[in-house]
Amino acid sequence: MGQLQLLLAALVLLSPGSEGFQQYLLHHLSRELKFDYALLLGNLDPTWLEILWQLPVPVIQIEEHSRENYNLLDNPSQNVLTIAFLNDSPKDMLENLSRNLRMLNTRPVLLVIKNRTLRVNWLLEWCWNHQLLNVVAIGRDFKESLIVYSYTPFPILQFIERRLDNSTIIFEQRLENLHGYKIPIALGGSSPRLIVYRGSDGKRIFSGPVGNFMKSFEQRYNCRLVQPYPFDETAISPARDLLAAVRNGSVQVALGAIYPLRPYTGYSYPIELMSWCLMMPVPEEVPHSQLYSMVFSPMAFGVTILVMVLISLTLSIALRLHGYRVSISEYFLHDNCLRGVLSQSFYEVLRPPALIRAVYLVICLLGLLITSWYNSYFSTFVTSAPRLPQLSSYESIKHSNLKVVIWKPEYEMLLHLSENMEKYSSIFQLEADYKEFLHLRDSFDTRYGYMMPMEKWSLMKEQQRVFSSPLFSLQDELCVFHTVPIVFPIVSNSIFREPFDRLIMEVSASGLLSHWKDMSFTEMIKAGQLSLEDRGHPKEFRAMKVEDLMQIWRFVGWMLGLATMVFLLELVSFWRHKMWQHMKYIFSFGQTKML
Repeated sequence: MGQLQLLLAALVLLSPGSEGFQQYLLHHLSRELKFDYALLLGNLDPTWLEILWQLPVPVIQIEEHSRENYNLLDNPSQNVLTIAFLNDSPKDMLENLSRNLRMLNTRPVLLVIKNRTLRVNWLLEWCWNHQLLNVVAIGRDFKESLIVYSYTPFPILQFIERRLDNSTIIFEQRLENLHGYKIPIALGGSSPRLIVYRGSDGKRIFSGPVGNFMKSFEQRYNCRLVQPYPFDETAISPARDLLAAVRNGSVQVALGAIYPLRPYTGYSYPIELMSWCLMMPVPEEVPHSQLYSMVFSPMAFGVTILVMVLISLTLSIALRLHGYRVSISEYFLHDNCLRGVLSQSFYEVLRPPALIRAVYLVICLLGLLITSWYNSYFSTFVTSAPRLPQLSSYESIKHSNLKVVIWKPEYEMLLHLSENMEKYSSIFQLEADYKEFLHLRDSFDTRYGYMMPMEKWSLMKEQQRVFSSPLFSLQDELCVFHTVPIVFPIVSNSIFREPFDRLIMEVSASGLLSHWKDMSFTEMIKAGQLSLEDRGHPKEFRAMKVEDLMQIWRFVGWMLGLATMVFLLELVSFWRHKMWQHMKYIFSFGQTKML
């Protein structure tokens, strides 16, 4: 059956008066590729154009010596078939081809060679050196020979010569199996995205989301990711420092997650959407000296005084009606009422009437309630003291003495992404040394706050579960950004962009990336990069100190001062007549002496 199909194809190709081999080839490519439009470069036979119009597909035609650069990425569809016609000056045409395809360099390219003197292998090698992956060439004798020329670059560059029939796949999938090809990469970043440690056998182990992604890529595409630069797991470079190696072409991709910079080219599909927040120390406990005044709010204290005045007024009027002597001051605050509210014993009249007895009962009940409530609230505050107000806004941090430590390049990125943060520049303390910044942040140093991605905070939140008390907290109000795309730097026209992007989408959609993130906590413990020691402040018994009674001493001092002033006023009131007589005697004696 295959020989019969080949015979029929040969008859079509050799039949005179028809479009011949062009029609057969283009229909074969249309069935195989199902391309949406065609790009034609160079001086072509009008027959090619007529057949493409009959398919029908749109056609973009670029002349041989055209220097114009068409941005094909703006086209809604990137499913394009490129056909280049090579004459006497193939290098100019190939450069025109490379310039127009740019990041579409994995799309199929058909080279139609019109000059018999051109070396096919040289043309194909030029295409591979300029990152054109899927190139097929046909010679001037294709009508008779049906031979197509191509190459496979994996694992090494090999030229392929095949005879075309109906079952031939002209443009084979090159990126599904790389056959052990070595792709140069750069590796960097910090935990928990990248976890590197040595196993029991001394071999280096890569873990974390980035490390697992690297291993998955090697298994999925049968390749090896190699690092041309020395890698030291004890001093891993920041992800931002790997950008230069990608831009100068030393590596194809940098597996170090970063924030993209404008222009947004040369980056992979986002591996995650990150929130960037401030991690602030948990506020300290309220000093014990302030607990006495916290039990009673000003309003509750005022209501209590008002009730005591009303009870004193009622008691004084009742005593007055039943013939007992009452001083004027007792109408405002009766001694029995004050003592009773403080749960102290007080003097009662003998055989009090029912009204006075009821007032005494109210005083006792009020004293019992107030002292019980005060003691219970105060005991609760002592055993579990409330904390000072949380720093919940940038303004509150600005007016506090707390500084937020941030790595200097991240601070520059922060200002680049949000100009509004410049007015809060005073709250930041820049740290130029990346390792020192990580040491401060990972040591739970509560002297500072820290800029932190939400992914890292999830890890530290889990770590704080073993603490006797949490040291840091994170609030949504202090998140600088939400859903910031995190990407891998990659060469702009890298042929490996599609495999990387495809695998990123696959591991994200399948939940594998989330699983890697969840496993980072245990993997860091296994790597010895995270300890479960208690760094919190456990509750311990402490004896009462002098400063704990600071408000009591102040109140005693004020009352003692007030009592001293009242005592002096009483002395003056008691001795006022004698003092007046003495002063009159002094003045009268002085006037007599002058006379």
